[in-house]
Amino acid sequence: MRIGIDVHVLNGPAQGTATVWLNLVAHLPPTHEYWLYSFDPTETARLFPGPRFVHRRIPIRQPHVRIQLLYPWLSRRDRCDVFHVNYYGPVVGVRGLVVTIHDVIYLDFPQYAPSTGRRAMAVFGRASARAARRITTVSEYSKGRIMERFGVPADRISVVPNALGPRWTAPDPRAIAAAWTRLAPRVPHRFALSVGRLDPRKNFPLAARVTRELRRLNLVDGLVVVGREDFGAAAIRREWRADGTADLVVHLADLTVPELQALYAHARCLLALSLAEGFGMPVLEAMAMGTPVVASNRTAIPEVCGDAALLVDPTDEDAVVSTARTVLEDGAVRERLVDRGRQRVERYTGDRAAQQMLDVYRRAMS
Repeated sequence: MRIGIDVHVLNGPAQGTATVWLNLVAHLPPTHEYWLYSFDPTETARLFPGPRFVHRRIPIRQPHVRIQLLYPWLSRRDRCDVFHVNYYGPVVGVRGLVVTIHDVIYLDFPQYAPSTGRRAMAVFGRASARAARRITTVSEYSKGRIMERFGVPADRISVVPNALGPRWTAPDPRAIAAAWTRLAPRVPHRFALSVGRLDPRKNFPLAARVTRELRRLNLVDGLVVVGREDFGAAAIRREWRADGTADLVVHLADLTVPELQALYAHARCLLALSLAEGFGMPVLEAMAMGTPVVASNRTAIPEVCGDAALLVDPTDEDAVVSTARTVLEDGAVRERLVDRGRQRVERYTGDRAAQQMLDVYRRAMS
C-alpha cells in the first residue's frame, strides 16, 4: 500500500496530537510505503528517516483550502491508496479516506471549547465523517459519541488507542536525573502534579484547592501544573488568585520529555481531574513513570485507567481530598497502584497501535 498521512501538527507547538503521531508513525512496519505530508519535510525526515517514508511539503496553510482542495489533489498526484487526516478531511475527491476523530468534546461540552471555529468544525466534522471510508478514534467512549453526534454506524469506526513511545516505555535514567537537577530548585519539595494545557475542562482550580487541604494535612507542599497556555489561562489564574491558592501553584511549560518524566517520577501523585477527555495521555505517562494516579471518573478517563488509578468525582472537592489522602498516606494502596499502572501501560505500545492502524488502512482499501 501507498499510505498518505497528514502530519502537519509535527511542525507546530508541542501538543497531544503531535505526540500521538510521533508514537504511531515510528512503529509503522516497512512492508508498506508512507508518504508524510508536512509544512517542513526536512524536519519530518529527521523524525522519520528510512526508505519506507517519503516526505512531501504542504504548500498551503489555510485550513479549509488545504484540506478540501489541496489534499484531494495531493492524494491523486501521488497515487495514494489511503489518505489519513486528523479531525476532519476532504468531503470529496480522496480514495481510501481515513479520518481520526479524537473526540467531539467541542460539541458535547461547548463550555470547555473556544467558540472560534466551533461551528465550522461541527459542519466539516460531520461531512467528512460520513465521507470517510474508515474513522478511527482513541477510545470506546469517543466512538459512542461520534456515532451519536455524526450518525456514523459502529462498523465504520475503529478504536485505535493512543500509544506511549519508546522514550516512555524505556526511559533514559541519566537524562531524567540531569533534568531533575535543573528542575528541583523550581518546584516544591513535596508536590502533587497536574498535566494539561490551560483550558477550563482540565479543572486546575479544584486541583489547587485540593492541594491546599493536602498541605494543611502536611502531605504536600504545593502543586505543579505543566501545560502550554490556552484560551482558559487567564480565567484559571484569576480563580487561583480568588481562591487564595496562587501561592501553591508552580506553572511550567515547554518542558523536554526527560524534564516531564522527572516531574512524574518525583511527584507524590498525579491529580488528573479533567471534566472531559477523549483519552487522557497524562494518566498513562504517570503510570509509566511509577506515579500513583487520582483520576476523574468521567468520559474516557476510567476506560484508560482501568483498575490502575483511584477514580473520583472531579467536582466533589471533599471526595478528591479524601481519595488523594488515601494515596499519600497508605503505602499499600500506593504500591498497588504503581504495580497496576506499570502493567496497564503494556497495553498501549506503539507496535500494537501501528498494527491496529494497518488493519484500518486495509479496510479503507476494500
